[in-house]
Amino acid sequence: MEYQSRKEKAAATKEKIFSTAAGLIKEKGYANVTVSEICARAGIAKGSFYVHYRSKEDIIRESYYADLGAYVEKHYAAWLRDRPDSQGGERVLKFLSLELEFSELAGYELTCLAYSLNLGACVPGPSEHLQKRTFSRILYQEISAHMDEAQTGLSAAGLFTYLESVVRGIMATWCFSNHAFHMEDTGRTYLACAVQSIFPSIRV
Repeated sequence: MEYQSRKEKAAATKEKIFSTAAGLIKEKGYANVTVSEICARAGIAKGSFYVHYRSKEDIIRESYYADLGAYVEKHYAAWLRDRPDSQGGERVLKFLSLELEFSELAGYELTCLAYSLNLGACVPGPSEHLQKRTFSRILYQEISAHMDEAQTGLSAAGLFTYLESVVRGIMATWCFSNHAFHMEDTGRTYLACAVQSIFPSIRV
């Protein structure tokens, strides 16, 4: 139990570092934020920072997808508790919408940097991007469980790849357009078009 409490405390500290860094980057810009400033704002010692990260860049490379996953899993589980009888299309749309919500929450610059750093890792390879998205297994399970509601010639694996590509495409367009649209509203509308084309009975 004592070990578990230490583990939970470490996880909470790491999450605090990320959320503090995300707030500062949204406020001041990535280049204008220092590790010292992150520590001061988070109320932690600099040594604690380096227990979890080697550099400011590591916050983006290591934590963006970890925090995205934690956010999606937590909020999706809460949503499911209130809607245990929801249809497959509704579940898929909600799950993917949470990814867009997190991008808006993390901020434009942090999301762009996460894409840039992870795409950069693909060139020398091997990329670990897909392995970092462990939360996506929930999406695959939901698709597989509701294929009877889907109107598509794709397999569950193909449909999973398609929908993952759609949500990443929306996020990339948001980055390339200098966040010209709101992710939670307009982004969700774009996403709903794709999901509804597969699950036509969905209510959006």
